[in-house]
Amino acid sequence: MHLIIDATTTQDQLAYAGIGQYTKNIISYLIKLHPDIDISLLLFADRKSTLKDIIYKNKNVKIVNIGKYQINDFKNDLWYYTKVLPKIKEIKKENSIYFCPYFWRNFPVNTLPTVLFVHDMNLAMFNMYSQKSWVHNLIRKIQYWMTMNKSLKTEHIICNSQTIKQDYLRYYPKYPEQNITVSYLGVDLEEKEVPLDDILPKDYKQRGYVIYIGGGINKTKNSKGVILGYIEFLKLLGKEKKDCPYLVISGGQFENEKLKEVQELHNIIRENNIEDLVLFTGFYEDEQKYSLLKNAFAFIHLSLYEGFGFAPIEALRAKVPAILHKNPVYEELFSEVGLMVDGENHKEVGEKILDVYSNSEKYKSRVEDGYELSKQYTWDRVAEKTYKVFEKVSKKT
Repeated sequence: MHLIIDATTTQDQLAYAGIGQYTKNIISYLIKLHPDIDISLLLFADRKSTLKDIIYKNKNVKIVNIGKYQINDFKNDLWYYTKVLPKIKEIKKENSIYFCPYFWRNFPVNTLPTVLFVHDMNLAMFNMYSQKSWVHNLIRKIQYWMTMNKSLKTEHIICNSQTIKQDYLRYYPKYPEQNITVSYLGVDLEEKEVPLDDILPKDYKQRGYVIYIGGGINKTKNSKGVILGYIEFLKLLGKEKKDCPYLVISGGQFENEKLKEVQELHNIIRENNIEDLVLFTGFYEDEQKYSLLKNAFAFIHLSLYEGFGFAPIEALRAKVPAILHKNPVYEELFSEVGLMVDGENHKEVGEKILDVYSNSEKYKSRVEDGYELSKQYTWDRVAEKTYKVFEKVSKKT
């Protein structure tokens, strides 16, 4: 078996998002557990990858140079057909299988057997293909469906939850259901605390904080709802500002006020005079994530739609109460251990934050159950399930 894998999401603007983290981990663990696999990784020549040294130390892994870095955008197809597809045809073997972790980069179903990972059907369900303008949205919509329609020709599809499998089949009911595998993802979080004094104020332990981490700026992430829910919490708390817990928002994308979605968040904060209560950490190091979560009195994530949910799983691993919106995937995965709310009801969100802040002992058993649940999600398990898909496709072809 020879695998050709698109690893470019470990180099582009998605490298630290869920898709990039999935690509990094699935490749690393496939190599770790099956070091004899013949693998060709498609990577840009001039861009650092988040993939670790394991890919360079394994003699069966070949790095395939596909040219200079190309940002992941509406020009994907042009780049794919002129640069990537010719390279795939050049390196393919009789026993090659193409693995595509991210469909926007396109995939060669007419050239060799393809396994496609479908993270979610978010864009289709919300008609949100681009937030730049209606023109961009239309262009990206056409591109989306032209590419996604090719999924009908794939040998196998992997989804990261039952919800996503069902959503995919809503749009493509003719795709054979037996060729879809559901594989929940893993947790890659070392349980080791490090100092946070360089990114949080000196009194963060005294005052406490609720943390929003792993979100994004598109509308379905509902970052606005997090801030509005926190504002309701402050009203209910009724303390002087100097004594109030902080809202910590982590992620580099929240600092780019050139984006109108980010501007809206900062405007809400300024209008409510809480600039000194809402802390933006910006980009943080991987080793800081556990401590950021562990030291919070609550984690909050009100995304309206998700494919899996890396951040909630990580919060559970860090033993912090997780306040989550009742979206279908979070209900599927976390209904027994998360604190489920209507993320669009800001008062309800504020009341839940207050309850967790005031009654931490009340949620102790749920936090422990969440921790035990998080230990079931391992990348070893994900890699083994994925490898079995490749074996199945290999035998069939």
